Amino acid sequence: MRITGKITKATAVAAAGALVLSACSTSDGGDSGASADSTTITLAWDQEYDSFNNTTAGANSSKNAIINHQLTSGFWYYGEGGAVTPNTEFGTYELVSDDPQIVEYSIHPDAVWSDGEDIDCADALLWWAQQSGRFAFSSNGTAGTEDTLLPDCEIGDKDFALEYEVPFSDWNSNGPGNGNNTLMPAHVVADQGGLTVEELVAAIRDEDHDALAESVEFFNEGWTVSGALPDPALTPSSGPYQLAGYEAGQSLTLEPNESWWGEAPATTNIVVRWIASDEQTQALENREINIMRPQPTVDLINQIEALAGVEYQVYDEYIYEHLDFNFDSSPFEDYDLREAFAECVPRQLIVDNLIKPVQPDAETMDVRNIAPFDPGYAEAVAASGGDQWAEVDLDRSRELLEELDMVGQEVRLGFIGGNPRRQQTAELIKDSCDQAGFDVQINGEDTFFDTDGGLSQNTYDVAMYAWSGSAQVSSWNSTFRSPEECTGEAKGNNNGCYSNDELDGLLSDVLQEADSDAQLEIINEIETILWDDLVTIPLFSHPGTAAWSDNVENVVPNPAQTDIVWNVWDWSVR
Repeated sequence: MRITGKITKATAVAAAGALVLSACSTSDGGDSGASADSTTITLAWDQEYDSFNNTTAGANSSKNAIINHQLTSGFWYYGEGGAVTPNTEFGTYELVSDDPQIVEYSIHPDAVWSDGEDIDCADALLWWAQQSGRFAFSSNGTAGTEDTLLPDCEIGDKDFALEYEVPFSDWNSNGPGNGNNTLMPAHVVADQGGLTVEELVAAIRDEDHDALAESVEFFNEGWTVSGALPDPALTPSSGPYQLAGYEAGQSLTLEPNESWWGEAPATTNIVVRWIASDEQTQALENREINIMRPQPTVDLINQIEALAGVEYQVYDEYIYEHLDFNFDSSPFEDYDLREAFAECVPRQLIVDNLIKPVQPDAETMDVRNIAPFDPGYAEAVAASGGDQWAEVDLDRSRELLEELDMVGQEVRLGFIGGNPRRQQTAELIKDSCDQAGFDVQINGEDTFFDTDGGLSQNTYDVAMYAWSGSAQVSSWNSTFRSPEECTGEAKGNNNGCYSNDELDGLLSDVLQEADSDAQLEIINEIETILWDDLVTIPLFSHPGTAAWSDNVENVVPNPAQTDIVWNVWDWSVR
């Protein structure tokens, strides 16, 4: 479903001329040069950037992806409509053999990091070392790459190949791409680990974990943003923009990468300002920002519709809200307690109150791994029985609590703070589940997604957040695969530390199945297990909302994880 509106009411604000922006300071305290003219476009976001490297498990979030998409390039990205789109400015790739499955990659001959170092085989080998899972590099998922051979290339080579020991259905989105699957600079990682690039490559080839220890530590933690950007020497860009200015808690400025070999971006500076969702409409009206992409609420849509000189869309997204149980350090290891909680979560009421007023045909999301607007969704719901949990049964919930002698059981409901819709969702859950006999403690914290926050450290009983993905089956595989250990980033995306050997086998099967109909049959089996074990409780598919000043061109909302910034280099102000 897509709703588009354009408001052109003539008011003094609409005719005000140049935009007024808050000045941003650079990381060394100087003026970033953010200006109120056609050379700057400002985007509002509700969560602050905290890592240059969102390929790690702890930094794999949209707040980092929407920045790093502009800084790091690869062979593909999620383009218009969320489709896997080759990035021919970076290079080319093709499937050259089915048995064995071999994909050949060729980096553009002019491709260099912004510091002048070539992008080459060394960067590809570092990418492979991380994504293969054979080393201690943190990763948000190793599916596909873990079944490839070490690429046979030499430092300086622009060509390499991935040879799969078993077929991988999503091969076209498995090689180095944009965002959370991108190349990181091997020369920086080597230097910070006390190695030369030659020594780094040799250690990867020899699987010398001791030699790589300091490089691994830097890769996992050294690109964190906390109060200031890392030293510019540590953050060379391979994309059309590079980091330019930063003011903690306020904004970040990007400027063109002068070493970028592709087509120059249409706008000189991109500024991202961190503004709470419920304050963004006022900022757009005041012309402090050009584009906003908050979570929609009824009040927010009404506010947008009242603005002059603004266009907006409500659209489908590959993002869904869910509740995850903590299987590691929580009483919810007990299935009966999970069932009692599932019986009291008012999924239908949440959708009726918070989503339908924005997207009238919205329904509860009854499976996790197929979007409601994609083929196979209804069949998966029918096969797995997920729709049985749409309505609450407070009597059954209370009965289970009494049988467990756990009436009054405290539930730490953890989520990131500052999000009005999520706060309202938490309040609806508390009101319902407290009636059944739980004692839900609403715990919204600003650091919930940080490496030392509640999600990573498992200081919750039930976590509420959203996954942002795509139509690719590999994009959700690591979310449910058994973790090797339940500590920090070692959990990967399986934050609750759920483990099931049968499910692991099915996850491997679906990654190797190229036929879409056969894939859907396996997904139905996966969803049945996830519901039988009550691993998570999906709530609803997010309706996306974007609004922008009508003098900004080429803003095209996107359902996939590249979000509104998928074509940022095309944005311009007329």
